Amino acid sequence: MPTLQGLGMPFVVSTGPDKPDPNLRKLIRRHVMMGKNRGKTRQTKRKKKEASELRDVSNPVKLQAHSSDSAPLITTRHFTIPPKVGSELSTIQLADSVEPSTVATVLQFSSIAKQALYPLESCISFDKGDKRQWIEPLAFDSAYLHTMIFTTHDYFNLLLHRTPCGETSPHFFKTLQILRERLLREGDDSSKVSTLTASVVLALAGHALLVNEYAAAKHHLEGLQKIINLRGGMATFKDRAKLIIEIIRCDLGMVFHCGSRPLFFDNLSWEPFALFPESHKLYSQCSGEDFPKGVNDELASTWEIMKNFCFLINFAAKSKTRIPKETLLSTMTSVMYPLLFMEFDVGSTNEVMRLGLLAFSSSVFLQWKQMRLPYAHFSALYKDCLMRVELSHIPAQFQLWLLMAGAISVFGKADDEWLKPWLRVAMNICQIRSWVDAQSILSSFMWISLAHDELGKCVFDSTYVSSTIA
Repeated sequence: MPTLQGLGMPFVVSTGPDKPDPNLRKLIRRHVMMGKNRGKTRQTKRKKKEASELRDVSNPVKLQAHSSDSAPLITTRHFTIPPKVGSELSTIQLADSVEPSTVATVLQFSSIAKQALYPLESCISFDKGDKRQWIEPLAFDSAYLHTMIFTTHDYFNLLLHRTPCGETSPHFFKTLQILRERLLREGDDSSKVSTLTASVVLALAGHALLVNEYAAAKHHLEGLQKIINLRGGMATFKDRAKLIIEIIRCDLGMVFHCGSRPLFFDNLSWEPFALFPESHKLYSQCSGEDFPKGVNDELASTWEIMKNFCFLINFAAKSKTRIPKETLLSTMTSVMYPLLFMEFDVGSTNEVMRLGLLAFSSSVFLQWKQMRLPYAHFSALYKDCLMRVELSHIPAQFQLWLLMAGAISVFGKADDEWLKPWLRVAMNICQIRSWVDAQSILSSFMWISLAHDELGKCVFDSTYVSSTIA
């Protein structure tokens, strides 16, 4: 199984009409507040004295030493409270009969989900109720319950470099069984196209991508497309930006893996998103001596949108503020989908810039924080274009950015043989002697410190150190 750090698995949920189990709500509150309100209180002397007295009472030997010879010896037997039998989950009514330990893993993942799935999480404003929405459907939707169990277990399997259970998991088969029964049930059309049903199918598609089952992923995505069409289109999720984000991430992930045509671009009705009013543009169209000449106007406009977004994220990170998740969604769709549909000659400056911007955008919008999926199709496509491009038309500084954009997103260790020597040449031409020098050039084009500095520095260190030794 290749190393993973790319496509986000879609675990977007919503609550249903059923009233949640009060015990479950109590567990959710306890889970959400875990680690909070632990401020230490200063004990009073009286409390310390009482505690000492209680210890003495439970210790007959010490009590006897304190008593006078004439006083009767009074001893008290110390009773301990027996440990609680069973886990907290053993008292919770779930949607189906499952082992509490399996649900505990789901709760564990829910506590780190946004941080794990979104590299920019600390700069994005997600709904405060997201954690609750992760957990409540476990009590009333059995398909969702089993889906969450096998997908979260496989997340940790892959994170720990263990073999994923995948289709061998009994929870996987249970999910398919319940989902099939739901879709074939007559007279219950609302549940067939409900948000939870869509979320389950989306999770199946994302999990299939995660374990390299591309045929299954395609099948599930096509099923999700039918559900969305029956609902009336993506507009029915207009108040659920996070769900749309996960649908788009899964759709784009499939394109990067297999080169298939995106399924949901036609479902998006909004205009390309502008981060700033026309009179307050941060950057003019692509220009400068370090930038290629003759860039296509549509490509230059898309570049400008993405560069402005990077500026906004960098500002949010430094000022410790957050931007709306709708901004993330709108930028992702305004940049990545148009780039996929642009067509230029293979090996041309416009084509290598288009693919470089797609590679960079995938590191921002598609990758997970701790795992990275190799996009086999796109990686080969980008490498082939880099090998064909006429280098005399591309300044060395921009070559450095193109190569580093691929290194932090789609190229793996197998590419080091051709990638590292090319990076060394570009570094030498640009007279780079430190990571700060490289970072300055990369930032002059497009760079997000929060998402790229750590991996970028690793690439730089392994490349530059090797060049000095050689």
